[in-house]
Amino acid sequence: MALCNGGIMTLDEFVPPFDLAFLAGGQAVVPVVEDVMRTAVTHITKIGQGFYAHVYQAELAESPHSVIIKCHKYAGRTAKEAQQLTKLKQHALIQIPIVYAVQLATDACPCEMLLMETIPGADAGKVDFPDASTQAQFVEKAIENLLTWHSVHNPEGFGPLGGPFVPRWVDALSQKLTVYHKQIHQEKQKAVVSDYVMRIIDRSFEALPAIFGHINGPASLVHSDYNIWNMMVDPETFQLTGIIDPIDAGWAHYEIDLFHLKNGRSDSGLLERYLNTVDVDEQFWMRFNFYWFWDDIKHYLRMGWYEEGRFRGFAQTLAREMDKWLK
Repeated sequence: MALCNGGIMTLDEFVPPFDLAFLAGGQAVVPVVEDVMRTAVTHITKIGQGFYAHVYQAELAESPHSVIIKCHKYAGRTAKEAQQLTKLKQHALIQIPIVYAVQLATDACPCEMLLMETIPGADAGKVDFPDASTQAQFVEKAIENLLTWHSVHNPEGFGPLGGPFVPRWVDALSQKLTVYHKQIHQEKQKAVVSDYVMRIIDRSFEALPAIFGHINGPASLVHSDYNIWNMMVDPETFQLTGIIDPIDAGWAHYEIDLFHLKNGRSDSGLLERYLNTVDVDEQFWMRFNFYWFWDDIKHYLRMGWYEEGRFRGFAQTLAREMDKWLK
């Protein structure tokens, strides 16, 4: 299986998406699955569709009897996710999907596909836990796994899994956000993003050294989208069965993973449990809201999703924190 050497994003990587309409019910991917898995597909079902991919589950005539096929909208994402899953799996306490194959676009099937192990269970964000004790056990396992990843350090510094690396977190973050900041100021973006949100984008970007210049510590292994929707749970025992869907896993300051713990279900208790384990300083919430705001900017630039109410709300929260701490 070929894995990419994911580098720092350049403007060239904001590429037009594949048109996935041809996938429909999934019959178009069956020949690929049968070729890779060396067995017949007996049934295929579309099980999900998000901003970045359409996802199918195929039942197979022989072992492993089931496979997940993630059809990415954007070129290059498939190999990067395969690389990220492989690295995360090396250090995980919880099941991470085995990557079976990366399939690049062809004339017959014009999109990229990631074929991987089926993780049993249901989306934890859609499960109602029967009581607080059961939910706490789920939270404990999820945070134990995240803390384990964050305890894995890269002595070469911060950056994507394959490098390049820099020794200071503020420099790694600046390299990435400089790309986003340049992109957001293109005319087509300025026609969408409100003046107020753009002012907070500019203000927070200019404040990067003040907000992050003092943040040191090791470069930790991060998942990059560790929210409850990406956690699988047994709907009968409520045990955590697996973690899926990293998007930019790499070497970063561990705090960049933490806002995701509030995403999906703010009452999950995930963030509170993490913060019971680590000490954060009084400016933590400024950085927390900075990460969340700029993560939405990243998603907007990659796939065009923008809701003024959401962006303005995050911008206002971040502005209040900057007013409080930045002189």
